[in-house]
Amino acid sequence: MLTHQHHGHDHGDGAGPHTHLTSVGIDIGSSTSHLMFSELRIGYPSPHQRRPEVLERVVIARSRILLTPFAGDWLIQAEPLRELVDSTFQKAGLTRDQIDTGAVIVTGEAARRDNAAKIAELFADEAGKFVCATAGPTLETIMAAYGSGAVEKSREEGLSLLNIDLGGGTTKVSMIEGGRIRRSIALNVGARLIAYDGSGIVTRLEKAGRRFLEDLGLDLNVGDQINDERRTRMAARMSKALFDGLTGGDPPWNDFYVTAGFRELPAFNGIVFSGGVSEYIYGRENDSFGDLGPYLARAIKKDAERRGFAIVESGEGIRATVIGASQYTVQLSGETIFVPENARLPIRNLRVFVTRVDWDAPVAERTANVVKETLKARDPEVCGSPFALIFTSPPFLGYGAAQELAKGIDQALTELGSEDIPQLLVFDQNVARVVGGVLSRKWNLPCIDEISLSELDFIDVGEPVEGEGFVPVVIKSLAFGV
Repeated sequence: MLTHQHHGHDHGDGAGPHTHLTSVGIDIGSSTSHLMFSELRIGYPSPHQRRPEVLERVVIARSRILLTPFAGDWLIQAEPLRELVDSTFQKAGLTRDQIDTGAVIVTGEAARRDNAAKIAELFADEAGKFVCATAGPTLETIMAAYGSGAVEKSREEGLSLLNIDLGGGTTKVSMIEGGRIRRSIALNVGARLIAYDGSGIVTRLEKAGRRFLEDLGLDLNVGDQINDERRTRMAARMSKALFDGLTGGDPPWNDFYVTAGFRELPAFNGIVFSGGVSEYIYGRENDSFGDLGPYLARAIKKDAERRGFAIVESGEGIRATVIGASQYTVQLSGETIFVPENARLPIRNLRVFVTRVDWDAPVAERTANVVKETLKARDPEVCGSPFALIFTSPPFLGYGAAQELAKGIDQALTELGSEDIPQLLVFDQNVARVVGGVLSRKWNLPCIDEISLSELDFIDVGEPVEGEGFVPVVIKSLAFGV
């Protein structure tokens, strides 16, 4: 175990001072819950780089994997989660006061409003310090692709890869080219669509699990027995549905896809698996947990090899999402910002959605379309929650183009509902004052610029610095360092 170094500094590589932060990532999902402590070394990659980065992430402690405790009505039981968290703190030799930052990722049934409230109570003392994110399938897919190491491998080795994250309730797939996630889907394949006890008696049966059983001509209910032959058949059917879905085949039923499927899968170099089932695929787990995990792993590995797909080693499996523990990065906005007089600052923990725009005519119309597409693509679980909208673009072309950009934003926000109005607009180019001035006729939106953000970031914005034309900004990233 590493000795905790709270905000320690060193100058080991000559690139400037480094700060050590202790971070915790907590993943509470429909099937499993677990957490991980890491030490993040924050510093500057070179003497010429002004923005600090995560230079190194070293795992301090990992919790055991807990089957997420639900009562019969899918209400989460908080006490087993509390015991898991407390025991892992003790194992790590850490107190809550020693944690600098963290992220709590809540997915699936755990993200239901009544369950999320119970989970929030567990971490009430860390409010403002932790990012608490409700992750729908899109964010889960992104986190899995980064956490498994697939994005980094794609970027460093110039590979086109599929990351297939095999979970308990759903499977998430991302297509990664040159270190960027180009497309993603989520579909109803998972190890715990059916679960059973030591005698083979069914104890849990999801809607999608029942659909697969019906597809095989089987009629099973909770309390019935499922034997080894039926488990094998069900896993094989799931595997076929997964690969058929990736290669343009027909889905087994109409709502099989949680998100839109691939229309056409481009050529790729290999598959990186993550999620709980991947532990069996890579031979890192042998025990059974009363679900289809081992059966599904065998079927998927066999199908992948039969179809000629190369299986690429992953950095993380079941813990691919939990390693996304939050890091803090402090930035200052540019000086061409726009902050309305009645703007409510500071604001904290805004989820970031990235909109990529250009200056091709007609700028307003193209901007309106891309804003609407970005906001409509959000997971339903996060709609209605406060968020920031960031605009990335080629170098700024001039005052007139910025005005057209503002008109496009206004058009999009007018056509969308009140729940789609962001609390903050962020621009990577220095156009915030122009855009904010145009939008101020209708919208009370702070606009800041010259800030770099990604889809894995959350943002805090402080009050304007007295006598200066900028605001302090804290970026909390889901950190997938080395």
